[in-house]
Amino acid sequence: MILFYYLSSILGLLAGNMFNYTAIILSQSISDSDTFSGWVFFFVCFPLLFLSFTAGRLLDKYSRKWLLAAAQISMALGSGFAALSLHLGWISPGKPYLLLVSSVLSGIGLSFVMPGRFAILGDLLEHSKIGKHSVWLNTLVLFGYGLAPLVAGYFKEYFSFKYVFMSIGSAYVLSVFFLVLIPVQMRERNQTSSGPGISELIAYLKNSPLVSQFLLLMGAVVLLVGPVQVLLPKYVKEIMGLGESMRGALLSSLGIGLVIGGGVTFLLHGLKKKGHILFGSALFSCLLFSLIPFLAESLVLTVICFFVFGFMTGVIITLIPAGIQQNTENHIRGRILSLYSLVFLLVPAFSGILSGFFSDRIGIPPTFVWSGFLEMGVLIYLSWRMDQVRNHY
Repeated sequence: MILFYYLSSILGLLAGNMFNYTAIILSQSISDSDTFSGWVFFFVCFPLLFLSFTAGRLLDKYSRKWLLAAAQISMALGSGFAALSLHLGWISPGKPYLLLVSSVLSGIGLSFVMPGRFAILGDLLEHSKIGKHSVWLNTLVLFGYGLAPLVAGYFKEYFSFKYVFMSIGSAYVLSVFFLVLIPVQMRERNQTSSGPGISELIAYLKNSPLVSQFLLLMGAVVLLVGPVQVLLPKYVKEIMGLGESMRGALLSSLGIGLVIGGGVTFLLHGLKKKGHILFGSALFSCLLFSLIPFLAESLVLTVICFFVFGFMTGVIITLIPAGIQQNTENHIRGRILSLYSLVFLLVPAFSGILSGFFSDRIGIPPTFVWSGFLEMGVLIYLSWRMDQVRNHY
């Protein structure tokens, strides 16, 4: 049963990351503005502003399996709309804006998929196994993120954008097929409240300072994901001068680091003082990100830098959701994980727009340098203030 679920997860997660990557490189081919690429990524995450708490409440009240299936159909429709618009010429150079419609359709599904993928573990597994399997699932998230540029770049090398989006939609549908084969039993649900349960969520977070600090720390560490998503593909193509498949391969070195970092985290699961590992990894990854522009002349050094940056990031964004899962009760798990998804996706969406804005004015390399050092300053401050994460994780 769990193997079918993981197979469904990797297909859906790979498709989601392929959509984000393909939409961004398409936006960069039909628009000269890095800011517009930021808006494409932002519109994927924009529905979370309105749907996150509702999604969390529905995931705590109704079948997580069928909500997850419906969400992925919405994401498949987003890919299908992009393919149709490209076929009919609605999206083309000088006419980029309908791409935002596909982003929104994908984002509507994403509002349910990110928390749903993790929350459903509370129905599939005993509570004692959730922390370990959360690490495995998050490793699949990283695997999908890392593999997406390679797969999308390979398809784009031989096919047009239209067919890339069609393949993404097909992967979503296949993911839903495997999901519906899984019998899922609802456990420990509180169905007395008809609203989104925001007051209950706030009360729970007040009484769970460790979970609250985890969420705040996640918001800080994913600030750099915005410039990574929006600017890194263009940097590799225009600054380093690589072709489509080589661009995907180079970006996948970051993804391989993410996957290995997530996998290594499984070995750290039983260690004490994981909070120190979190802060140390985060600070080192910021320094590496700032160094990227200084390594542009050397492909080998850039690959090593991307890999190590990905490795450190993989450790960070695997330890945090595992800690949240371990310290969250099942009756409110959907809402907590919806809030986690809101932080995980919306913060990079805003930082992506900002990085595009500054890139249009000062260039990509200076934007990378400043982003890395500003992020480092934020993390130094948080490492001083977050006693719960530092002392109890």
